[in-house]
Amino acid sequence: METPAVKRGRSFCFVLSVFDHRRCKQLELAHASFYRNMTAKQFQYEIQSYQEDCISNIISLFENLRQSKSFSDVFAEHHSVQKYNFPVQDSKNIDVMMETGTGKTFTFIKTIFELNKNFGYKKFIVLIPTVPIREGTKTNLQDTKEYFKSFYANEREKEIETFVYEGGNISAVKQFISTSHLSVLVMTPSSFNSRDNILNRPLEYDISIPELFQKNQQPPKSYLECLKRLSPIVIMDEPHRFEGDAFKKYFQGFDNYYLRFGATFPKKKDSLPLSNVAFVLDSISSFRQNLVKKIVVYTQDVVENTDTLVTIDNKKAIVNTLTNGICAKRTLGVGGIFNGKNIKKINKDSIVLNDDTIEKVDYSLSDESLRTMIRETIKIHFEKEKTLFAQGIKALTLFFIESDTSLFRGGNPKIKTIFEEEYKKQYSVITNQLSDKDAYKKYLLNDFDENGVLQVHKGYFSGDKGNADEKIKAGVDEILKDKKKLLSFESPTRFIFSIWALQEGWDNPNVFTICKLSNQGSEISKLQQIGRGLRICVNQDLKRNTLKALNENQEEFWKINNLDVVVSNKEQGFVEAIQNEILSNSFFISEQQFTEQELIKLLKEKSDFDDDTIITLVDDVLKEHKMIVRKAIVDGQKIYEKAPDFSVILKAQNLPPAQTKVLENLFAFDAREFIQKGENKKEKKKVFIKPKHLQEFQNLWNTINKNAFYMLETLNEANENQLIQNIKDEIEKLNIDEILLQTIRAELNIDKIGANDAITEKLTDTVSYKSKVDYLEFVRNLSNNTKTPIAFVVKIFNALPNDFKSKMLCNNPAQALKEMAKIINKNLMNTLKANVKYDGISGSVLPNVFKTENGKTYLETGSVGKFQKEIETDFSLKEKWVFEEVIEYDSQFEIDIIETDPNIDSIEVFGKLPQLKIKTPFGNYNPDFCYAIKTSEGNKLFLVVESKGYDTITEVSDDEKAKIDFSKKYFEALNEHYKNENVKISFKERINSTQLASLIHENG
Repeated sequence: METPAVKRGRSFCFVLSVFDHRRCKQLELAHASFYRNMTAKQFQYEIQSYQEDCISNIISLFENLRQSKSFSDVFAEHHSVQKYNFPVQDSKNIDVMMETGTGKTFTFIKTIFELNKNFGYKKFIVLIPTVPIREGTKTNLQDTKEYFKSFYANEREKEIETFVYEGGNISAVKQFISTSHLSVLVMTPSSFNSRDNILNRPLEYDISIPELFQKNQQPPKSYLECLKRLSPIVIMDEPHRFEGDAFKKYFQGFDNYYLRFGATFPKKKDSLPLSNVAFVLDSISSFRQNLVKKIVVYTQDVVENTDTLVTIDNKKAIVNTLTNGICAKRTLGVGGIFNGKNIKKINKDSIVLNDDTIEKVDYSLSDESLRTMIRETIKIHFEKEKTLFAQGIKALTLFFIESDTSLFRGGNPKIKTIFEEEYKKQYSVITNQLSDKDAYKKYLLNDFDENGVLQVHKGYFSGDKGNADEKIKAGVDEILKDKKKLLSFESPTRFIFSIWALQEGWDNPNVFTICKLSNQGSEISKLQQIGRGLRICVNQDLKRNTLKALNENQEEFWKINNLDVVVSNKEQGFVEAIQNEILSNSFFISEQQFTEQELIKLLKEKSDFDDDTIITLVDDVLKEHKMIVRKAIVDGQKIYEKAPDFSVILKAQNLPPAQTKVLENLFAFDAREFIQKGENKKEKKKVFIKPKHLQEFQNLWNTINKNAFYMLETLNEANENQLIQNIKDEIEKLNIDEILLQTIRAELNIDKIGANDAITEKLTDTVSYKSKVDYLEFVRNLSNNTKTPIAFVVKIFNALPNDFKSKMLCNNPAQALKEMAKIINKNLMNTLKANVKYDGISGSVLPNVFKTENGKTYLETGSVGKFQKEIETDFSLKEKWVFEEVIEYDSQFEIDIIETDPNIDSIEVFGKLPQLKIKTPFGNYNPDFCYAIKTSEGNKLFLVVESKGYDTITEVSDDEKAKIDFSKKYFEALNEHYKNENVKISFKERINSTQLASLIHENG
């Protein structure tokens, strides 16, 4: 029978058709041999001190508990010794917090052996929440069998009998109950948390096991009761997933101690929080000890200028708004503006707009975004893969997609199709650049089967269980069950696609890249989302590339163990969210914001110093030497931040080593080192100018890019008085909503309770009143908000009637300040427009923006737009487009203009302008497009167009309108400068649907 390895060997030969038959046969045998060797290999494990410490703590706790000490006393003493500040509860849970990727499963398997060795426990139940975790646990138990057999060679129980309850397989439960050996039953809570589950149904026949029938006890009525009577030690993997009344109800009766291993613990009020802690390895510590990969996050830069409904929270719509590549999160209520329409109603997972259209929570991305992200991820993969391949390490990439399996399977699998198209493009380029003798090229040639079908990508989705398609089943088995095969070069699978089915529990140490092709999963911890790729990688000998294995070479360790994450622009704050999670999952203070009380509390937790030493460290060391600096006062609390040169100052203090060590490890100063924002890996091209358009484009640029400046004509007293009168008249018409403030008056009493004082509060009365306004402070704020001299604002204020000041201002000072600032700015803008003129235009131009390379002229990358796109298809004005290979742009609206405008005969040159930077009182202004046009009279016309993607001019902000108006004055001055030359310059606004032809026609 032909093995899969031999068959793939034939596929390899098909691709390498240039090789002779003998070579093909050698390759077939080599692949078959490689597959046999890989399956025979075992994962290699190092003794990890943190895992040994964890297990030692657990055994010590059990030892003390067996000596009839009270549960609370045992854990209170343990917490005190370990400096753990966690609650102690008499609930029989023993908790272990270990960061994702640090080997929780390995640790609890060894704990099982140690509990058996030291105390004779034989029955263990491992509760897992999902199928991937179940498969991962089952694989780990199998993979570690040989290792632990040799490790416990002198012990009677050298192996763990493993039983997995799945799909109603009651025989696994029967065998677990019946065996007298060290054994583990792996199961999910869904196996027993309902009355109708098989485990809760009446027993079909008697089970005659003495342990189940104690004196004066009724026979067990169900298999679940049988399991409880065995009094097993239960291990919960990922405890935050074990919540709800049904679980609590059916879990009652497991009366032995139960161990909870997880990176995340329940935080709901009615759940059991992290407590009775045996061991903690938090996020920061795992990074500092080089136990997980470093994370770099890349954000794709496709611009989608639309609002996206992310989620509904407490009857509020959480919306991402993406404008010119910048994403901002907004919270909208009824009446808020969503894509230009008012929100009429907010439902559970949708909003209704004023035209009765319904917008649902949207996790999807545009096709352009999907393609860009997939292309970028494949590029990142290839860049890593060649280097890792040379070191015997196989690189895997994981894609999370939207909850729609048809995107990868079925008749029109959009994401799968895009992936295959983009992969083949990059594959072709890379293989063509490699020598036929290159081992990496030979490896890549195994990517296609004998029919030329791409073999590198497989998927696992929640509906795949029991899928009859043999190809799909084989792919799912490789992803979920055959980790060794997936890690081997023999298998071409390197890209895995999944919905959120692969969450906690599934892992593969060689996932080096994760791409989120969906914004779904906002309710899931960001750290859990990327946790599938945090584990330290292994080579073809299944040996981990730890810091120790790399001879303590820190630089080499991070170079290899680096996880790249690609997310969309809609995932606003992804990096910050991970950093914040790491801080919240760690027991350090943020270096950017903390109170003195938090600092003292943490010093007590991290040291055995007395109170006097701690206060001395805070006052005489940290404060005195400016190692911590006051940042702000919030609600009367002083907020501090760590000084930038904290470490330098600390070294100069010559403190006792114990104190230095505690202070060094006080702050989570390195969260930003472990999770970083990546620079876009896409190499942007220089913007080369077509030789045939160069002269015309340079002429156009030199004509309009003059060293001009504006002058503001001095206002005479009459004009100033008129301006103040106009502002006063508008302000007097304001109607400020009245807000009554309420003060609660109370008395504070100090009561003596033993040696401590207690402060109690007694309510006396409440008083309602209007705001009191500090007029001087109000005027200062108004001056700051309008950026106008305070003397001018004082004149406006003094012109206002007293009745307005005493009534309207006091109704709501904040609203009054906001409305008055608007009125002042509007009137100032109108005055500026009337009194500004441009002067100083001369024959000189600003510094040259044109560069040369090998005789070709180009503009610097990014000089005509924030984003860059290669020209892949024809468009009407392509021949007249100034630039050779690329389009640089600032918004999707600009792309639409470039690619959809018609080819009008009179246009000779069409291009994007380098930043013109027209100086205005409201900042520099940069028009978008330029056209060189030959008029009907044969004159030269340079048309400069400012394009706005709005439906009407009224949607343009006041600031933008003002800048446009000043730009018009600039171009009017330019035309005056060229009045004696055969050159005309026209500046036009183009609002959304304005046709190019009409703009050109206006200028003849």
